Amino acid sequence: MIAAFELYGLSLLDPWCLLAAPAALLAAWFRWRRPRAAVPTASLSLFADVPITWRQRLRWLPQAGKVLAACCLAVAAARPVERSVAPLREQGIDIVLAVDTSSSMKTRDMEPTERVRRMDAARLRAEEFAKARVHDRIGLVAFAHYAELRCPPTLDEQALGAFLRALDLVEEGSELDGTAIGTGLAKCVQVLQKSTAKSRVVVLLTDGENTVEDILPVDGAKLAKDAGVRVHTIGLGNGVQTLLGIQRLDFGDLRMIAEQTGGTFFEPRSDADLAAVYERIDELEKSELQDPRYRTVDRFEWPLAVGLACLLLALLLEVSWFRRVP
Repeated sequence: MIAAFELYGLSLLDPWCLLAAPAALLAAWFRWRRPRAAVPTASLSLFADVPITWRQRLRWLPQAGKVLAACCLAVAAARPVERSVAPLREQGIDIVLAVDTSSSMKTRDMEPTERVRRMDAARLRAEEFAKARVHDRIGLVAFAHYAELRCPPTLDEQALGAFLRALDLVEEGSELDGTAIGTGLAKCVQVLQKSTAKSRVVVLLTDGENTVEDILPVDGAKLAKDAGVRVHTIGLGNGVQTLLGIQRLDFGDLRMIAEQTGGTFFEPRSDADLAAVYERIDELEKSELQDPRYRTVDRFEWPLAVGLACLLLALLLEVSWFRRVP
């Protein structure tokens, strides 16, 4: 346990050892006051004209060196340590963004005035979400009739942003057009199976119902559940224009996927709603912060070295220059 005593960033693990310092001072004082052996003489006046030498003036040095050595060794014995908080690390989450690139994503119904395309809103809000997740690896899967890994999970948000901005829609009526929700989800699960992260998440965004039967949404949901992957689903758009008016989209598959995997289903109607959805997902998928850890480094070397040097010097002076003959 770190002691409460702290000075200049240093803490003492055994501060009680400092009691040796006043004990050494007290012992030195008693020795200084103790009467010394003397040579009998008729009168001290006989030595009145004898000059005082530097050896006499500095006769206190050996004793002072011993006291200083005792104080330094007491500090070393008190175990001074430098204590600092180790950098906190977050246990990141691996996330894969699955974005629908079918031709229907060109529909401009995300804003009543600016007529923002669904794809433009999806790209912008996904990029903002990725920038905020600085400790998480995020990947990108694009799907229409087929699913394709565009960016493996990475901490490089600039690279991911470039891939998001490069997303484009498939041509309407082409063999690549379609909405393979099950296939897209299965591709995300395949990517995350290699992950060692404690938490693995898919954010799947589409504006339509599944139209490709290769892998059904229910099968994709089972794959995700078995792999321990949580899936948040986003049903984007206000519906399809028909002769009878706007027909609402059926997002039953998305609701099912979210429910089966422990995720949440969202149905934003506008660009602002989509931004709020990503903020909500950001709140739901918080990285776990490790408990604060402290790093201690022993700093007893200097007081120990100074103490031993002072003691050695004091002993050398005592047996040489300041040697006494009783």
